[in-house]
Amino acid sequence: MSSRFAPRPTRTTVRGGETAIPQGMPRQATAARTRTWTPPHPLDLGLTLGPLRRGPSDPMFRTTPDGSAWRATRTPEGPGTLRVAARSGAVEAEAWGPGADWLLTQLPHMLGESDDPTAFTARHRLVAAAAHRRPGLRLTRTGLVLESLIPSILEQKVTTDEAYRAWRLLVRKYGEPAPGPTPPNSFCT
Repeated sequence: MSSRFAPRPTRTTVRGGETAIPQGMPRQATAARTRTWTPPHPLDLGLTLGPLRRGPSDPMFRTTPDGSAWRATRTPEGPGTLRVAARSGAVEAEAWGPGADWLLTQLPHMLGESDDPTAFTARHRLVAAAAHRRPGLRLTRTGLVLESLIPSILEQKVTTDEAYRAWRLLVRKYGEPAPGPTPPNSFCT
């Protein structure tokens, strides 16, 4: 009767024992570089930065309850983490890592400074209504092609959920922890 209550083998024990979860690499505490930018047009951070997010668990893009958007990426100068928050008509940004200066320099372009809304002419009433409802939508520009190309290819080959999962696994396996005081499980490619 004692064998009835004996622990049964699980997939983990059958495949060679317990799986150790590695501890995160220690992050160097560095001072944040900051920039405040006032956009010349209405700006909705969620609408503008939303296309950079690849699913709800994207390890390179996080949002926090205080209204900040966190983005970890590999810049031409190295890995960097950018925290962006809209405060009283201005955008406050903090950046960490070797790519911090590059991220802060590119901030206006990422938030749609290069997007000229006066050149847009709505030719259909629904498009005109959508443009009227969303005056803060701007087209983002990162200048980093590869980080948009790979997830876009994945999203064309499989279903959306599978593509998000594949991107998450690729970033966590081949990426590195994002520099700075980031939200948990943040990585750069």
